[in-house]
Amino acid sequence: MTYKTILLHVNDERRVVGLVDAAAHIGNRQEAHLIGLYVLPPVPTYGATTVGAGMIKAGLNTFREEAKRIHIAFDAAIKDRALGTEWRVVEARNQGVAETVMNHGRSADLIIASQRDRDWDFATLLDEPERLAIESGRPVLVVPHHKRFADFASRITVAWNGSRESARAVFDALPLLQAADSVRIVWINPQDEPRDAGNLPTAGVEAALERHGVRCTGSSMLADDAEAGGALLSSLADDESDLLVMGAYGHSRIREFVFGGTTRHILKHMTVPVLMSH
Repeated sequence: MTYKTILLHVNDERRVVGLVDAAAHIGNRQEAHLIGLYVLPPVPTYGATTVGAGMIKAGLNTFREEAKRIHIAFDAAIKDRALGTEWRVVEARNQGVAETVMNHGRSADLIIASQRDRDWDFATLLDEPERLAIESGRPVLVVPHHKRFADFASRITVAWNGSRESARAVFDALPLLQAADSVRIVWINPQDEPRDAGNLPTAGVEAALERHGVRCTGSSMLADDAEAGGALLSSLADDESDLLVMGAYGHSRIREFVFGGTTRHILKHMTVPVLMSH
């Protein structure tokens, strides 16, 4: 398994270089084709007055100009890298931004997106890594927005609990796990799970990964449910892990997306890139 097609969702000029760094680090290893995608958000046009129509046009022009700047930044960041690349600008029209990214991303091996920047004015409109992870059906690498990661995934921690989501994530991450120097599999509170495999709850997945050439170790840790996300992040720091692999837990509820506590905490406070699958 390799990542031959990577879709990179770029929506903010400030974050282009950091996202390209992360994408190129993975893409160079995999000899991948990298697609840079900017989605023009939908702007409501119903019932527009003359004044309102002018405001709508101005808003669209703002995003079109931003798309041009991001394209220039993308080309500059990707220059001299050994990757096949292409650039796409797409109007969301009647869809939302997340739906449009997913339409393009479902024919890719991997989607890369930035963590939501809660201090950015357009975050609610343009930053939707949570939905990509839950709905796209593809593995999604979420990159922290505050730091560049030109070199990572040498020490990987896998959050494992025997669930469908964690199984998807660990095997979606195989290309990265196979190239890593160190892989650690952690099960938080295995005693609470009916799927517990005795004293070695991670033994099954360790054996399966070793057949793929992944040398790994397993461990467990205890944490209150409300503190599991924080405990996992502390564990990453203690181990000096530079990538977290985990299942994304959540579901939709009539236009509202409800995420599991650990997923929500990691996405908000992440310190290293996180590869998620649902």
